[in-house]
Amino acid sequence: MTFKYGTMVEYRHTRGWVNFIDDQYITICFLDIPDKTKHNGRYQANLVVFREYWNEVRSCVDETKEEQEDETTSYFLQSRGCDLVGAAC
Repeated sequence: MTFKYGTMVEYRHTRGWVNFIDDQYITICFLDIPDKTKHNGRYQANLVVFREYWNEVRSCVDETKEEQEDETTSYFLQSRGCDLVGAAC
């Protein structure tokens, strides 16, 4: 599985999104709440999954839906969004 930041995944009954990707591990954020006492204003809890366990990480996104989202994003980037906002580019 190729990981992308923000992708919803499940690992051993924990659902969250990929929050960090490294060669040796990824983190899955399973809790994200506002907290004014924190530096960035948010409290996050992340689960570290080392490379040897990546085969247990499952995507929560339907493959068909994921392909459609990639195509939409690609088209938007190619058109620079001009047709969506009605602006001349």
